[in-house]
Amino acid sequence: MTVKEIRSAARRHIKGHMGTAVALSVFKAAFIIAWLIFELLLYVILTHHGVDYGYRPSYLFGTHFGRFMMLVRILALLFVYNPERYILDRIYIDLYTGRNFIETRRYIQHNSRAVHPRATLSMMLPMMLKLVMFSPLFISSYGIYYWGFSKHTASLTTFGLFVFMISIGFTIVWTGVFLNYCISISMTKYIMLLNPRANIFDACDLSVKIMDGRHAQYIRFMLSFVKYLPLLLLFYPWFMLEPYYKMSCCAFAESVMGNYWQDKYPAMIQRWNKYAR
Repeated sequence: MTVKEIRSAARRHIKGHMGTAVALSVFKAAFIIAWLIFELLLYVILTHHGVDYGYRPSYLFGTHFGRFMMLVRILALLFVYNPERYILDRIYIDLYTGRNFIETRRYIQHNSRAVHPRATLSMMLPMMLKLVMFSPLFISSYGIYYWGFSKHTASLTTFGLFVFMISIGFTIVWTGVFLNYCISISMTKYIMLLNPRANIFDACDLSVKIMDGRHAQYIRFMLSFVKYLPLLLLFYPWFMLEPYYKMSCCAFAESVMGNYWQDKYPAMIQRWNKYAR
């Protein structure tokens, strides 16, 4: 499918479900705002008891314990947010396919002990893999900053200049490798959303197979949304643009996955409805 056809399919599938899609965006925004309010209340309480240093940048990034606690808070946020993110993305697939998302939501709620751990893993593992692939890029970027900006020209040695040039070349090359890897595993999420019992590593391998030779198509699809970025500076358009973007992603995933687009949830819900009574 072309980008124009994908957009047309997204508009066609979202028709009649815009209210529900906007409500999903509102829920996501409310979750983020609730977390910010929690952090604000925690800051007020700590400040009241004289331990406001826990929020100082010099403590959070300048000490080992501060960095450790920052990592713990980020992981806590991810472990709380990712299951909800999984559910929201799954509801978008239901809206796209025309299924009753309420049944899916009820199924996930009654089987949360089995669904939530796999949902968290399916969302966090690709993120961790991308982070691992990004690590060399971070190191080389720091090399550019250290030898090119923090060091004075007079103190720059021949070795420093050599490392600086190597860092620039490596950063350029690895940026392409990193983007290529991110595109290759981009379908992992949809594979796990369609079949939550699939192995996450097999899903990553299947995503690489599906996206082989489709990187340019994916880039064109993502670049088609660049013109909407100025609207994101405003608050309210985001609630309209996100549903359109999510539906477009579902249409793109269906087009590139082909026969691999097999939704296992309806059969799982049907069996659960049969034996849960």
